[in-house]
Amino acid sequence: MVKMEILVGPVASGKSTYCRNAANEGAIILNDDSIVVAVHGGDYTLYKKEFKPLYKSIENNIVGTALAMNLRVIIDRPNHSRKMRRRYIGMAHSFDAEVEVVVFKRESPEVHGRRRFESDSRGHSLEYWIEAARYHESLFDTPDKSIEQFDKIFEWDYQTQVKKAKV
Repeated sequence: MVKMEILVGPVASGKSTYCRNAANEGAIILNDDSIVVAVHGGDYTLYKKEFKPLYKSIENNIVGTALAMNLRVIIDRPNHSRKMRRRYIGMAHSFDAEVEVVVFKRESPEVHGRRRFESDSRGHSLEYWIEAARYHESLFDTPDKSIEQFDKIFEWDYQTQVKKAKV
């Protein structure tokens, strides 16, 4: 069965590492940062909020085409809020795809901001990344299978690199 995995977690929580491994297994990874880089000639700092319709159109095309081809799709975004997840869940359901939510460990915004700054600052300051992590934390809604209509929920254990079913 075709499957979509929606990753839920702060910046620098292990989502992209998870995706690199899954890509090696043939999964299609949707990462909004990669779309921004592709559109702007490799320069993420050229991101423009007013281009969101363009970025979303590219995302929709990639997800729809991959699901139509019966490929495993992974959404590599923070996906903190139910509203963010709803769009992808709806797309998956329109292709009769199973939807799994994979939750990554949340620590303080300072921890996640520092990790992002040290691993991939994209030209931004440490303060920028801490503020971004705080903003994402303010949006967080705990994934709830009874409300959001996904099929399964897992927690990602970064130490063992194993998905653990969440009851």
